[in-house]
Amino acid sequence: MKNIITIWKKELKDAIRDRRTLMAMIVMPMVLMPMIIVGMFKLIDYQVSQSKKQEVKIAVQNREKEENLVGFISAQENLVVVDAPSDLSAAVKDKEIDLAVLVPFDIGQRLKAEEPVSLQILGHSLNSRSEVAFGRVSQAVTAYNSQILASRFKEQKVSGSILTGITVERKDVATSEEIGGFGLGYLLPLFIVMWANVGGQYIAIDVSAGEKERKTLEALLLTPVKRIEIVFGKFLAVATSALTSVVISLAGIYVVINHFGLKLNENGNISETGTSSDSFVIDFSVEPAALLVILIVSILLVLVFSAMLLSISIFAKSYKEAQNYLGPSYMFIILPVVIVNSIPDFKPPLGLFAVPAVNAILLFKEVLIGVYDWGHIITTAISLAVFALSAVFIATRIYSNEKVLFRS
Repeated sequence: MKNIITIWKKELKDAIRDRRTLMAMIVMPMVLMPMIIVGMFKLIDYQVSQSKKQEVKIAVQNREKEENLVGFISAQENLVVVDAPSDLSAAVKDKEIDLAVLVPFDIGQRLKAEEPVSLQILGHSLNSRSEVAFGRVSQAVTAYNSQILASRFKEQKVSGSILTGITVERKDVATSEEIGGFGLGYLLPLFIVMWANVGGQYIAIDVSAGEKERKTLEALLLTPVKRIEIVFGKFLAVATSALTSVVISLAGIYVVINHFGLKLNENGNISETGTSSDSFVIDFSVEPAALLVILIVSILLVLVFSAMLLSISIFAKSYKEAQNYLGPSYMFIILPVVIVNSIPDFKPPLGLFAVPAVNAILLFKEVLIGVYDWGHIITTAISLAVFALSAVFIATRIYSNEKVLFRS
């Protein structure tokens, strides 16, 4: 045990002296995580505000047939009614205008006869401004239709409430904690898996391929230390680096969410805490039980990735070659994680909780919304523990193979 601790300390000291490892382990998660979270929130807020400010052009065919309707459309914010070109379809397709409204010639007679009137609207689904324009025209038509109905009821001396038979009042039974956990379920698991891998990558390369390149591995192997002790010392150094990155990245997320006061209002926009009376505050706090599960699973996940990185890196003859090896392995891990994380309302079978990395994502998403399925938790923990031990065993066997260690 003493030899393992000595090797662990030695590798960590060397890693701290290396700027690349220090950047990957501490600086990147400390700086990058707040930048990603704040940047993402601000980008969403910017896109929403820009869509509201976006000016759209609309042409109304036969606008002189119903000036009142055109008036309602023109009254919409950032909406400009232009002269109708000869070919409305071509104008919309070429994006000369964003939307075209075709008013029937006999709209006046139909309205007087209290007959239904249908407006044809030409839009372009690949033009974002066209969708914005359609929403604003729909609002204008709804308002104009309400005015027509109110006028008819007034003439007939009938109350407008006659149209209201049954109303629907929706009440969300999900708590703010559950909604906040659901939101974190899309961000937190992905970041944990990412930094559990990336955080230990550089030190794994340095303690294996890096030592081979510097010709210091031979001296270490000639010492009276068992190979398994060498492997465990290096393995713990990689795991410590990766776990540090995970903890720092999570701390960055916590600081941003709780101290920057980023909240979602009822319109889905980002606002500062207390800046709006209509804000619907989403609680991003994590229950202690969920935090404990996330911490334990994160540690097991780090152990799996650390042993895997160490095993792959030792096959390389140089630092650059090791990076080429680890690139595809990172994609092999992150791709299924991203796919699973993006599937809405996915109900995974028990077997998926035995797949490393994927099981962590699924379990994190569950506990963050307050679901604790002991079958899923135990399966995930056992699976990650077995894979971690297997990966360490494989790494030990690799370090015992002289052909791998000293291949030319």
